[in-house]
Amino acid sequence: MTGPRRFLVRMVIFLAAVLVVTGFLLPQIIRAFDANPWLNGMILGVLLFGIVFVFRQVLMIGPEAAWLEAYRRGQAASVNPPKLLAPMAAMLGERRGRLSLSALATRSILDGISARLDESQEISRYLIGLLVFLGLLGTFWACCRPWPRSARR
Repeated sequence: MTGPRRFLVRMVIFLAAVLVVTGFLLPQIIRAFDANPWLNGMILGVLLFGIVFVFRQVLMIGPEAAWLEAYRRGQAASVNPPKLLAPMAAMLGERRGRLSLSALATRSILDGISARLDESQEISRYLIGLLVFLGLLGTFWACCRPWPRSARR
C-alpha cells in the first residue's frame, strides 16, 4: 500500500491549474458573481468546504499506509493504531512472523475496509451533487432575472 503523496500532488496541480484559469477569467467571474452574490457565495463556500474535506480524507490515508508498512517490517507496535484498518489490526493482533489468512478472513477484512471507504465517500458525493444543483439554480436564477443596467454591455 502506497501513501497518498502521489494523489496529493495531482490534486495540488489540478487546483493550481484551476487558479491560473480563474486568474485569466477574473473580470468575467467577478461580473457573474455580482449578479447574485448570496447564491454564488454559497456555491463558493460549499466548493471550499468540499476541497478541504477531500484533502482531509486523502491525508487520513497516510497514517493507515504508514501502519501497514510498519506492520510489514515488524514495527507495528511503535506506530499509532489505524482507524480505517482497525478490523485488520485487531485480527492480526500481536502476531509475528509469516501470517496467512484464510480466504474468508481476507474477504471479511476487505469488505469492512470497503464499507468504511464507501461511508466516507458519501459526503463528497453529496457535495458534488449539491454543487451541481446550486450551479443549475444559479444559472436559471440569472436567466429569469433581468441584469442590472450597469452589467449590460
